[in-house]
Amino acid sequence: MSPSLPSKLESFFETMRRGEEFAQHGFDLLCKRSEPEQYFDALKQRGFFNPSENQGPVPSANPDFVHIPVWAALKYLQAVGARAAALNSDELAEKILDVIRSVTLFRDEATGEPRDNYRTYFTFAELLGVLPLRSISIGDVGLIPTWLNSKYDRSLVPHALSKGLLKRLFDDGSAESAEKACAVIEACLRLERSSRRRKRSDDDLATVVDDYWLKEILQAYARELGRKAGRNAAVIFENGLRIVFSKERRSYDSALWRPAIETNSQNRDFYGPENRFVEGLRDVLDGWLETEQVGASEYVEAALKDGSEIIRRIALHTVTEHFEVLKRIFEPLICPQLMQSGHRHELYRLLSSRFVEFSQDGKTKVIEAIRNLPIVSRGEDRERRLKFTQREWLSAIKDQPEAAAWFAELMAAPELSSASEHPDFLSYHESRWGPGPAPYETDALVAFAEDGSLVERLNSFKPGDFWRGPTLGGLVSALEDAVASKPDSFLPLLSDFHAAKPPFQHALIQGYKKLFDPSNNAKPNFDWEAAWPKLMRFVSETVHQESFWDKAEDNESADLVPTRAWMRSLIASFLENATRDDETAYPAELLPQGWAIITTMLARTEPSDLSLSDPMMHALNTEKGHAVGAMYNHALRACRVADQTTKSHSAAWESLKCAFDDELAKCRDGNFEFSTLSASYIANLHYLSRDWLTANVAKIFPAREYPNNFKAAVGGLAYAGPSRPIYQLLAAHNEFAEALAARLEDKNGRERVVEWVGLAYLWNDEQLDSSIVRAIFAAGVEEIEILAELFWRVRRDELTDVQIDRVLAFWERCLAWSKERGTISEHLMARLSRLSPYIKKLDDRTMPLLMAVVPHVHADYGSDQMVEELTRLVDTDPPGAASLLEKMLDSSAPTFDLDDKLKKLIEKLARLGLRAEAIRCTEKVRRTLPGMLDLYKKLVAS
Repeated sequence: MSPSLPSKLESFFETMRRGEEFAQHGFDLLCKRSEPEQYFDALKQRGFFNPSENQGPVPSANPDFVHIPVWAALKYLQAVGARAAALNSDELAEKILDVIRSVTLFRDEATGEPRDNYRTYFTFAELLGVLPLRSISIGDVGLIPTWLNSKYDRSLVPHALSKGLLKRLFDDGSAESAEKACAVIEACLRLERSSRRRKRSDDDLATVVDDYWLKEILQAYARELGRKAGRNAAVIFENGLRIVFSKERRSYDSALWRPAIETNSQNRDFYGPENRFVEGLRDVLDGWLETEQVGASEYVEAALKDGSEIIRRIALHTVTEHFEVLKRIFEPLICPQLMQSGHRHELYRLLSSRFVEFSQDGKTKVIEAIRNLPIVSRGEDRERRLKFTQREWLSAIKDQPEAAAWFAELMAAPELSSASEHPDFLSYHESRWGPGPAPYETDALVAFAEDGSLVERLNSFKPGDFWRGPTLGGLVSALEDAVASKPDSFLPLLSDFHAAKPPFQHALIQGYKKLFDPSNNAKPNFDWEAAWPKLMRFVSETVHQESFWDKAEDNESADLVPTRAWMRSLIASFLENATRDDETAYPAELLPQGWAIITTMLARTEPSDLSLSDPMMHALNTEKGHAVGAMYNHALRACRVADQTTKSHSAAWESLKCAFDDELAKCRDGNFEFSTLSASYIANLHYLSRDWLTANVAKIFPAREYPNNFKAAVGGLAYAGPSRPIYQLLAAHNEFAEALAARLEDKNGRERVVEWVGLAYLWNDEQLDSSIVRAIFAAGVEEIEILAELFWRVRRDELTDVQIDRVLAFWERCLAWSKERGTISEHLMARLSRLSPYIKKLDDRTMPLLMAVVPHVHADYGSDQMVEELTRLVDTDPPGAASLLEKMLDSSAPTFDLDDKLKKLIEKLARLGLRAEAIRCTEKVRRTLPGMLDLYKKLVAS
């Protein structure tokens, strides 16, 4: 803008009237002037501040969303507001307030409602935080409820009010400011039916301000509000409490909704209105008593006699916190009626913390009130129940001389049950996680191991209260930790542990198993070579005990304490881990002993039923599955050792083969764990014995004879590492085709089968016209998407030019397939768009591929990636890249531009001489992306 602007003002305003972007640009220019306020009147005269200019929600491209426009005038109003604050100008402030009033009071002709634009109202709330306070009337504060009532955001306005207007009102401290602060707080506390939120009940209420922000406001200002506004502030919260805790909503025991008036773990924060009104009145009374004791004391005295239980409870809490001030009004009210159940927590807390400060007469009245509690009118054992209640109240002052003897007498009364652990609450809620507390610390258990008394102490342990402990689960957990931290201390006791109960045997083995855990970084130094003979002897003796296989003890306890069934799985898992890593594996000379244990477990462990939905997860979590896992890991370890010593493992395999034959023979509608795990270990089987695997492929995958075993095997194959020799072997037996033809409940297994075929296509073992690839296309779009996803995942692998060409051929086949169907799957097109990294240049082959998919990239959040790819390809064919970008933006303009990638691409198109195309692209996103309007103007101007 030049200094001669005033003479050209009309032309400037006419330009601003040409469209939203011109108005925004004009306001931006005016904001940069040193005195932007000088244009205010002219702008107003020409209707730029008319309420109708502030738009409400407009439909979005997605029918589930709306767009909230930003009124172009807001930035200018903020600039003028800042000037009003700097100049302390009532005149400027009034001009801005006049706009705020007219816009807020405007009603849409179609709906009769205010325009719901939280962005505008947020700016208005910010303006009230900077304008001179004397200019803001109580009527202006009365506009705030409209601002808070947005359906789309209820956080920005209260946040602005809290950090701006409220802070300034309290800093000012005048009576007028206190009145305005009360009005602001009252607006934030307005109650409404919570239909806009997830309801808990038909009568559910919520505050108009979301509870998170309301809590923040009250924590910051409620006490100060009490100091500044006293009774007026208290009445605001009192009125709310009478609604929230009305008989219609909370007809019984306010403690169920707010157990404690003070901050307490028993309070439940999800009861928003109940908590906020209680805390608000509580803190207001605290602040009020600091500044005006007489008026506040009168209010508390009346509240102690109020008909609302919750208000009486807040008053009792206030007496506790300010006893030296309120003692004189409280003591005359002591009577049996005061000691009703609804007052339990607050009165109990008052007695326990303040009884010593009571006058002698007050103390006497307390004892007499407890002694004269009315007997219950209904039910049995009324005398006993009365004594129990008296004892509960007396426990608050049991250490005081006035109550000690009577309390001791009641404690000794045989007819009374044990005293409550939390007598200050009618009900008390606790949560606990983990196994619970242990009777001994880890160091103590190590000491017991070293003095030889451990097993006797473990077996003699009797759990305490289930909730408080100590618990058996806690002791088991502590023993595990002790073994893992000091394993050498427990080795001499291994034979003694045969006499230990199963949970402790489990803890012992689990402790040693933890030493294998890769995540256990704090592994102690441990001599495995010396330990393994002892550990293997213990495991062998355990497995060969007949009681170890007793299924009568397999039932799980409620607290999940280990059983013998757990022990059987753990030992198999222990042996599995003990052969996985050669560094910690048991020595080669112990391999026969280990194999004897494993074969015993294979023979005696019963297979379980098949889980068709996830065979692998099922196999990994059964006794038989653990035994099979131990079998495979032992075989691999034995063959590795043989290769190291004799350069061949054929003899080692021969010694193991019979067990594999026996297990495979059981895979006839049974032994599903072996079917699943053998397929997952198929590459390892190829190493153990290629001949055995080749001869038994059909038995491992018995598609026709035993379909359930076949499905179990396919579920295991999903977890096997793909390799070309394995694919060729299985494909030669038609196993992949059988898997595609089968109805697999395991979705993961089917996906992996399709991926194996996709890899075979890249290996050139399958072609697009292969029967199995045709079967995938015939199966439908989901299977084709799996192939597209696979090719996308391997895009960064070292693929040959031939393999890249095969991916593009697959892309072409997908487009032809879609055309044959006559319908286009938008999601498939979006998945295919992710294959664009395979395109090295734009040409007659690749342009049709991209042109078919770019309109759909947004369906798979691929717009940003496509912009990157077009930037990479633009130099190979600038006009082609421009046409692709235009087609993408025509379909769905992005709502974000990460690192300005799109902007930079459009600028590059312009530099390459495609200015018209760049302008068209910019025009499509200038309203939705920051910075694009400026780029559009720059391109048009040039």
